[in-house]
Amino acid sequence: MIKKSSQVKNLQPTQPFVDKIIQLYDTIQVRHGLMLVGPTGGGKTSNYKTLAHAMTQLNGVDKFAIVHYHILNPKSILMS
Repeated sequence: MIKKSSQVKNLQPTQPFVDKIIQLYDTIQVRHGLMLVGPTGGGKTSNYKTLAHAMTQLNGVDKFAIVHYHILNPKSILMS
């Protein structure tokens, strides 16, 4: 489904790109929250949007549901 979602979003599903999406999925399974960091043009946005689309397409299969994501600016959150 990751490869199909990549093609829908006009992205090339190269193996390193697919591997990074799988790594993101694995990290989400064991963490309550996360930040994607990296250089400009590194594929951070494409990574999580493709994963969200793939998981939404699998809605009803096994444990997958419709995915909603929220982007927060970490500088806008108070330490308290």
